[in-house]
Amino acid sequence: MDLADLNPIYLLMKRLRPGAITADQRRVLWLVGVALLLEAYDVALYALAAPQIQKAFGITEGEVGLVIFYFRLGVIPALVLAYLADVFGRRNMLMVTAAGTTVATLATAFSQDLNQFLIAQTSARVFGYAETMLCYVVIAEEFDERMRGWATGTLGALGAAGTGVAALVFSTVTLLPFGWRALFFLGAGPLLWLLWARRRLPETRRFAQRKVAATYLAPLQNLIRAYPIRLFLVITMTVPLSFASAPAVILTPKFLQSTHGWAPWQVTALILTAGLLALAGALVVGSLSDRIGRRAVLSIAVLVGVPSLASFYTWADGPWLVVFWILTIFADLTAAILIGGMAAELFPTSHRALAAGIRYLASILAGALGFLVEAALYTHTGNHGDAIALMMIPAPLVLLPIWMLPEPAAKSLETVAPEREG
Repeated sequence: MDLADLNPIYLLMKRLRPGAITADQRRVLWLVGVALLLEAYDVALYALAAPQIQKAFGITEGEVGLVIFYFRLGVIPALVLAYLADVFGRRNMLMVTAAGTTVATLATAFSQDLNQFLIAQTSARVFGYAETMLCYVVIAEEFDERMRGWATGTLGALGAAGTGVAALVFSTVTLLPFGWRALFFLGAGPLLWLLWARRRLPETRRFAQRKVAATYLAPLQNLIRAYPIRLFLVITMTVPLSFASAPAVILTPKFLQSTHGWAPWQVTALILTAGLLALAGALVVGSLSDRIGRRAVLSIAVLVGVPSLASFYTWADGPWLVVFWILTIFADLTAAILIGGMAAELFPTSHRALAAGIRYLASILAGALGFLVEAALYTHTGNHGDAIALMMIPAPLVLLPIWMLPEPAAKSLETVAPEREG
């Protein structure tokens, strides 16, 4: 018996998979999925170790959100890397992003002051954000309409696992030498392995078969001419959720420790429990979206997630914190998976990475704006809970563009988004 068959998550993946996949597809799925796991690990570390990092660099309470705002500005140069993937290929840029993330993660571990820490973590976000943009593009191009949702769900599940791994490692932060720095140092090892393993990563079939662009400006020109309204709807589908959920999710460990008096091990236990459930749920959601459609599943996630997050930050206490956090994480992960997948499905190969990058840029910048607004509201309200509850008000607006976009489930990419060059 294969040892992997003893893993319940792996067995669930196999059971939900709608058909057989090739060896190349399996290799691609793992090599991009592990990257999302490691990127999620790196992002989660700051949220988990925020109190320790604050103490090390003298970051005040009101500056916590501002620091994350600076990190998120890395999405702007990340869009350039995504654009280059439409010119030079997905594989080439994935090698660049893996190398850059490795160096920046190591630099974070050895940061000596706040400026060095900001530069290292912002650089890590540049390459990590670009990695995330491209991973969904690669999955969309390598899997057919029978199992694109399943593959995207599996990708999201691996990303969720990264947060769980970070929470598990964080539970030892008081035992490790050099504290939080050791957490980032440990994350660099798997990144080095990923860089080595990707030497065998093939270029996607659709990009290799594309019509070669006449100029380097062709991806941008084609996007503007062919699908401007669709791009606008994808952005408006993204922004309301990201604006509210980004600060809410990132600040949760700090909120539980500062407001509810939770110990680090309790935060770890909650994140691991919610993460495992959300991980399994992501696999189900991906397969379900292949059957009943991306828009229906995404709408359910919004209707569950928004009131759950608002309740978590307002009146919830004791066991209700656990219930609403599990629902929130499941809904947030579902939305991230399906919106990320749809952004890749709704545009053709000639500018798919650029469109996915613009959508991700809108998501990250909306989240960055959310941190600024949350910091201002914190000054006014005096606590993070009330500030985040106020920010949840525009989130349901995301339902409008969801149903104005075409349904990509059970359709080939060429049917959903035919090329319209020139």
